[in-house]
Amino acid sequence: MNTSTSAESEPVAETFRAGPHQHDVTQDDTVTTLVLDVPASLSTARLADAVDVVARRHEALRTVLVPSPVGGPPTQRVFPEPLPESADRPWTVALVANGRVELSASAHALDSEGLLLLAVELERELRDGAGTGPDEDAPLQYVDVAGWLHDVLDDPDAARARAGQEAAHSGFDEAREVLAGLRSSGGAPSAAPAAGPQTVRSVGLTGPETETEALLLAGWLVVLHRFGGAQALTARVRTGLREVPQLRDVMGPLSIWLGLRHEFDADQTLMDVVDTVRAARAAQRENAELLGGLSEVTGPVGFSFAHVPERVGDWSVAALTARGTGPGLRLAAVRRGDSVELRLDGAEAVGLGAETTGRLLDAMAAVLEQIGRVPRTRIGRVVLGTPASPSGAPATPTAVDWQDATLPGLIGRVAARTPHAIALRRGNSELTYRRLLTDADRLAALLDAGPEDVVAILVPDPVARLVAQLAVVRAGAAYLIVDPDDPAERIASLLDEASARVCVATAPPPGDGGGRQLVLVPPGDSAGDEPDDDPSPVVDASPALSPDHLAYVLFTSGSTGRPKPVAVTHRNVVNYLGWLADTGLVGPDTVLPATAAPIFDAAVKQLWGPLVTGGTVMLPPADERPAETLAAAVSAPDTAAGPGVTSVNTVPRLWDETLRTLESADAGPLPRERSLDVLLGGEALTADLVERTRRILPGARLWNLYGPSETTANAAAGVVTDGKRISLGGPVGATTLHVLDEAMAPVPPGAIGELYIGGAGVARGYPGRGGLTAERFVPDPFSRTPGARLYRTGDLVRSGTDGLPEFRGRGDSQLKVRGHRIEPGEIEAVLLRHPAVTAVVADARDGRLVAWVVPGPDGPPTVEQLREHCSATLPSYLVPAYFVALDRVPLTAHGKTDRRALPDPEDGRLEQGGRFVAPRTPAEMVVAEIWRTVLGVARIGAHDSFFALGGDSIRAMHTVARARELTGAELPLRDLLSSPTVADQARLLLEHDQDGSVTEFVEVFAALDDPPDAPDPTPVAGSHDDASEEQS
Repeated sequence: MNTSTSAESEPVAETFRAGPHQHDVTQDDTVTTLVLDVPASLSTARLADAVDVVARRHEALRTVLVPSPVGGPPTQRVFPEPLPESADRPWTVALVANGRVELSASAHALDSEGLLLLAVELERELRDGAGTGPDEDAPLQYVDVAGWLHDVLDDPDAARARAGQEAAHSGFDEAREVLAGLRSSGGAPSAAPAAGPQTVRSVGLTGPETETEALLLAGWLVVLHRFGGAQALTARVRTGLREVPQLRDVMGPLSIWLGLRHEFDADQTLMDVVDTVRAARAAQRENAELLGGLSEVTGPVGFSFAHVPERVGDWSVAALTARGTGPGLRLAAVRRGDSVELRLDGAEAVGLGAETTGRLLDAMAAVLEQIGRVPRTRIGRVVLGTPASPSGAPATPTAVDWQDATLPGLIGRVAARTPHAIALRRGNSELTYRRLLTDADRLAALLDAGPEDVVAILVPDPVARLVAQLAVVRAGAAYLIVDPDDPAERIASLLDEASARVCVATAPPPGDGGGRQLVLVPPGDSAGDEPDDDPSPVVDASPALSPDHLAYVLFTSGSTGRPKPVAVTHRNVVNYLGWLADTGLVGPDTVLPATAAPIFDAAVKQLWGPLVTGGTVMLPPADERPAETLAAAVSAPDTAAGPGVTSVNTVPRLWDETLRTLESADAGPLPRERSLDVLLGGEALTADLVERTRRILPGARLWNLYGPSETTANAAAGVVTDGKRISLGGPVGATTLHVLDEAMAPVPPGAIGELYIGGAGVARGYPGRGGLTAERFVPDPFSRTPGARLYRTGDLVRSGTDGLPEFRGRGDSQLKVRGHRIEPGEIEAVLLRHPAVTAVVADARDGRLVAWVVPGPDGPPTVEQLREHCSATLPSYLVPAYFVALDRVPLTAHGKTDRRALPDPEDGRLEQGGRFVAPRTPAEMVVAEIWRTVLGVARIGAHDSFFALGGDSIRAMHTVARARELTGAELPLRDLLSSPTVADQARLLLEHDQDGSVTEFVEVFAALDDPPDAPDPTPVAGSHDDASEEQS
């Protein structure tokens, strides 16, 4: 470009479009600095003269980038004369101490290759005075290149090239999740700088530039994957436009930032990642000039590579660095000679601080070493640096004292010591320890069972069921709780799978046979029917049991379609109860509401915890909602009739409903005479729930509990002081926690691994499933105890700076929905048996189970058909809330189910059956509006089912609360649950219009409402009324 001015006028800058890749460059504050050793004879004046000459030669050195005042792309202002060195000039050249020249440039002006070009021209000018002669072509100017780059984007080849890259530029959510996880594991945000650079030398880093870049970028993706857990990652990678030969010597900012996406697979090796990255980068470099429109400098994670020569003419290169605090986390790699300097930069690096960034750089060095030495190492087995220490806790004093005890023996001791203490309370009825033991021993005498025998209990009444549980262990046998409301096929399967010798029930189980002894008990609650005024001492006649005998069996969901039994010994249970006692969570003064469904191991702490220490189990009154039970319990004071509760234990979902109940009472913070422990587990605990608990129950001690059934109720626990970072807690007594990679090697703090649990709580295994037991219960290489085992949880965790594990997801497809452990395979296996289903994927969305089904050639079945099919085999909590039709199951590049690509349950939901009828009456309009709020569904018909739209028992509670808030009507939950449609609930609403206020409200609402025209009928989901884990 030539700029001419008259002698009478001042030089005027011209304005041009910036390059298409510079649209967001003003958000990048990166400054690249090149330091060179120069001859001692170089003076400042000579250097300044050379700078002037070179600046006149290259317009890019006389250009200032001007941001758009309206938020559009920036423009270039090119001045005819060199700019004075000031804050406005985006580059500098200075002679510094020790005979060095320092060149610095903003990313707006020059990239690292441009800075090296500037050094080349300065060195040549100072050495030869080699300006542009009359026979030499003027250099190609950047403004012309910028115009050309805009032009090529209109070429059809550019559109095709961009289309081929769209997938790599569309998914940065996983990278953002990785950064969020790194921030949480690092504790409080850091004001300290990131770790300093790290220099590495490795085989392969001295080859061609493109190969070195592929190795480094592959290593960076592996580190992010192992520290973040994302199965797919997109990183912004700096790509030089000087791959185009004509642009090789152009001065200017000729770097674009392209997205590179990599999907990880469990079988991938380090070399697989390198090969994939190498091919992807080759494709990007081949079409770099066509992809400028895709460039973004603000990706969450980035990578840049520069190869610096040892010398620039007679000058030697001392260093090249790029520093900035722009958005994201960038790894900058600079190769010089046989070494590569690695530096983490960007705003996220500053926030993570030196400790976390140092670990990431250590991991990079370790990964690069293994790429060079053992490139066929599987990604999950790559060593990442110095491992974290295992977390372990010794057995607590009480557990040590009880090491030879059993459940029946401990309860027998309490009954002998305090026979008239209250063991059980339900409403106004109470049962003393004497009475509880007497009733249990009476039933135990009828059981033809002893040590290692399994006795199934199918008793709906909680008092009679607890008596039966105690009776079984007093007989020396192990109990198995079975929900009598489960499908007949499932009940029969569980009894056979557990080899139940005896069945205690209120009625013969459906289809029961096989020679089992059947002991029938009355269906009602007998607590408190007879006064307990016997003054004689209780004689404890506990059975002769070993602590290693079986205490109970429970079933968890099975990935093969069959639920799997877990066998737990008395030693397992007693160790856990001893820890509870020493932590102050149970004791003689304990009053603990037992709201957990007995088929889950939360019942272990709620029932046996108080009973082995002389406390009181509080069973909820019949027909009372668990949230109401808990709300009433925590707000009730001590009275002459009995002390108030000291502990509550539930899942976060039900605790949220409990807090809503307390909040609706508008009582403000609840004063309490006794301290309260709130024990939450089974689901993720949120910061909101922590804050609300603190506000409503000030002084309460809030615990987060963690542990699979295979490690006896809880393996880790911790008091939550705030919601900023909620870990799984530390190990309970006599327990060890290990975060291991696929090779069972410990990983560094912050890296993600699978949680293995060892110690006294590890259950015996899965009876009758030798192969599965060997797979999940493995020898403990870290223990000196002969025969010690670790349980592989399948949970992915990372250790924070405090050493406590933080949950990061699953290593398999297992789900946690409303506190239930669910194997999607169990649901999928059942649905695949339906003749109209050819393929199925089960997963969870927004806390609800969803089944995506591929129908057969005759079309999809209805929701009712699928629900009926599932309900014949599965318990209610395993029946999907939504059924969604698919043409085919989406797959990843590796042929695995792509769960992220499954459509939203609102799209393609299967038809309920019947014709859509819009709400017709004012009352129906109000009910439909309540459902929209509670269920999050826009289109609701008069005959739609609450459960078919994703409703469940918790959402039914919300419906009751919302109806009360709007109309003042108090709808009984039981009546609401038996009124599934809009029309049914509208009638129920009017039936509870005590003073005409409901009728008045619905008529006003209908008059104000302008309902939209009903759209064409769309498929609607099916659901079920789930029995929450916390419902007795």
